[in-house]
Amino acid sequence: MARPRDPLARSALIAAARREFVRSGIQKARIEDITHASGLSKGAFYLHFESKEALFRELVDALEAQFERIHTDRQFAYIELMSRGMPGTGSPEPFITELRELDVSADLRVLEILWAWRDVVDVLLRGSQGTPFETVMWTMLDREVERVESSCLVLQRAGLLRDDVQPELFGWTMVGSFLLMTRRMLTLTQKPDFQPWVDSLHRVIGDGAISAGLRSQRASTARRATPLRASRATSSLAARSKRRRR
Repeated sequence: MARPRDPLARSALIAAARREFVRSGIQKARIEDITHASGLSKGAFYLHFESKEALFRELVDALEAQFERIHTDRQFAYIELMSRGMPGTGSPEPFITELRELDVSADLRVLEILWAWRDVVDVLLRGSQGTPFETVMWTMLDREVERVESSCLVLQRAGLLRDDVQPELFGWTMVGSFLLMTRRMLTLTQKPDFQPWVDSLHRVIGDGAISAGLRSQRASTARRATPLRASRATSSLAARSKRRRR
């Protein structure tokens, strides 16, 4: 009769393996060191995993599944938003704001996953050479570039992004920024506040890519609002001056 699998032992082996993979890389990681760190035997290891590569494959599959879930959620949200369409008249700002909030929310989820899985990402980036996993991270990044490129094309057709911006280059810029943020995470011991990171990224890259038509509408709206703000400011100053004279 086969021995039952202990889920606690499995969790202990995975936790020990993640530390060992970061320390030694996949090729040099030893099952003996993994079992020693987890306080279990090699027999217990092979009860749960065929090899250290099989264990790491499970980690990679779990990481990819989380990214795929975010991608699917983002795509459904895009479809729902675009199906409602932009207002036929008036400013498109509410639509743009909702679109940005959608992307910011999804990007924050990405950074949360990268933080939680930074050890596995670290191994994929610098500890997987000479193994079947050495191209996994780059394949994932290529998929993200394609996603951003596709979204960029849709927004260009809607007249919201500049038509002189190459969608693929836009994807490289966004995804490359996330790769550098990930590299920064690997040097940190405490979790940073990701909100300013994402807000700044969208402000610099997103605002720089908006179409000339939308930029013109924004400027026109600002000019119309300026006299009103100036009038209110003048009235306020006059009121304060009148109170002083009294």
